[in-house]
Amino acid sequence: MSSSPVTVLPFLRDGDGVVSFEDCGIRLDFGRQRLTMSDLNRLISFAEDRKLMENFLSMMNGNLVNRTENRAALHTALRSQTANAPHYQEINQAKQKMFLFAKKIRSGELKGCKGDSFTDIINIGIGGSEVGPKALYHAFHEVNPKIQIHFLSSVDGIIFDRIVGTVNPYKTLIIVSSKSFKTRETLVNAAEIDKWLQESGIKGTDRAKHIVVVSANPKAPNILNLPKENLFPMWDWVGGRFSVWGSVGLPDVIALGPEIFSEFLAGAYDMDCHVANSPLNRNFAALLALISYWNATRLGIMLQCILPYDERLRMFVSWVQQLEMESLGKSRQTNGMPVIGSTGQGVWGGHGDESQHSFFQWLREGTGKTSVDIIWCEKPGHNHSVLNKVLLSNARAQAEALVARDPLTPYFNGVTTIAIDELTPRRLGSLMAMYEHKTTMLGALFGINPFDQPGVEYGKKLSLVAENNPHHQ
Repeated sequence: MSSSPVTVLPFLRDGDGVVSFEDCGIRLDFGRQRLTMSDLNRLISFAEDRKLMENFLSMMNGNLVNRTENRAALHTALRSQTANAPHYQEINQAKQKMFLFAKKIRSGELKGCKGDSFTDIINIGIGGSEVGPKALYHAFHEVNPKIQIHFLSSVDGIIFDRIVGTVNPYKTLIIVSSKSFKTRETLVNAAEIDKWLQESGIKGTDRAKHIVVVSANPKAPNILNLPKENLFPMWDWVGGRFSVWGSVGLPDVIALGPEIFSEFLAGAYDMDCHVANSPLNRNFAALLALISYWNATRLGIMLQCILPYDERLRMFVSWVQQLEMESLGKSRQTNGMPVIGSTGQGVWGGHGDESQHSFFQWLREGTGKTSVDIIWCEKPGHNHSVLNKVLLSNARAQAEALVARDPLTPYFNGVTTIAIDELTPRRLGSLMAMYEHKTTMLGALFGINPFDQPGVEYGKKLSLVAENNPHHQ
C-alpha cells in the first residue's frame, strides 16, 4: 500500500515579511511558526471580520462581555493608571487600604496578638486565588525572605502539616482568599487553620489580628467571625484567574512590598496600552492569538508547551495553564451552539533547561504536533555569568532544534521565542497581561466565552454530593 504524500509545511520566516516585534521590553519572534505571510494576512483579515479589537476595547470599557454570568470582565481596570477607567476610585481606595496594611506589617507597626512581628503568611486559596500570587512571589522573593508566604490550596493534610509545622502561629498572618467565599477547599482549610490557631492560644478577638479575608462576598468576615474591616474586596466583574492584580495579590504586597507590586501593575498597564493601540499586524496579543487559532484549527496542533529558561518563571507555567485551559476549554459557542472543530489547546511545560533532559526527546522525535513558547531573559538575575551563558545558549539552540525535524513526516512543531530584556516586576506584569489578552482574544476568535467555567462549577456540585454520600460512586 502506497502512503499518501506529506505536505512540507513552510516557516513564517521563509517569506519576506517582518516576523520579530519588540515592545514593553519584550521581543517576540514568530519566524519558526508553520504558516506563510499570506496565511498571516488572511488571519488578520479574519480578525477584522470578527471585530477582534472592537471586542477587546469593549471589554476594557466595562461592557457586558461575560454573557453567561451577566458580568463585565474588568481585570484591566485593576491596573489602569487613568482616572477615567471604570471603577477607578473604588479600585484605588481598595489598593490604598491594601498598601497601608502591608506597610504597617512590614514596618512592625501591626503585630500579632502577643506583640510579635509577622514573619510568615499562610495564603489559603485555590485556583486564581493561588497561582497568580504564587507566580509573582516565586519570581521575586529574596533568598531568605523576611516575610515568607506559604500557599495552602489543596485539602491535603500532608501539605497542611508541612506548613503549620514550620511556622510560629504568633508570628503568622492568615489570608483567606475566595471570590465567592463558598469554595469548599478554602473554607475547610480556613476552619482547620482556625482550629490550629485556637489550639495555640489565639482565641476570641485575638484572632482578628491574625486573619484577614479577600472576597467579593461582603459577608465573608461574618462567616469567620471577624470584624468587617478585615475584608479586602474583590468584585464580581473580575474573574478569579484574572485577579492577581487586585486584593488577591495582598500576600505579595506584604511579602515583596508595595513598590514591587506597583511596578507589576505598571507593566501590565504598559501591555494594556500596547494591545489597545497597536495595529493587528504588530499587536503582540493579537498575533499570539491568531497563530494559536491557526495551529488549533488548521494544523491540528492541540498542545501548547511553555518553556521558560529562567527559574523565576517556573510558576508562570502553572499560571498560564489555568488561565488558558479554564478560559478556553469550552465546546459550546456563546450562542449555545456546539463548536465546529477545536478550541483551546492543552497547556503544559516546565523549566526549559531541565525539560531538555525530560520530554524534549518526545518533542523532537515523537509522533505529535506541538506549539512551543520558549521564554528567556537576556540579563540574568544573578552574578554567575558562565551559568547564564550556557542557559541562554541552550534556549536559542533548542528553539532551532525543536523545528529541525524530518520534513517528510506528518509530525512537527512550531516555535515562538519570547526574549525579555530583564525580568523586573514591570516586565513580568507585561508578560502576564500579554497572555491574558491572547486568551480573551482567542475566546472571540473561537466564538466562546473565556470568562466562565461551567465545567468547574459542575464538578463542585458533584463533589458535594460525593462528600454527603461517601459510598456512592
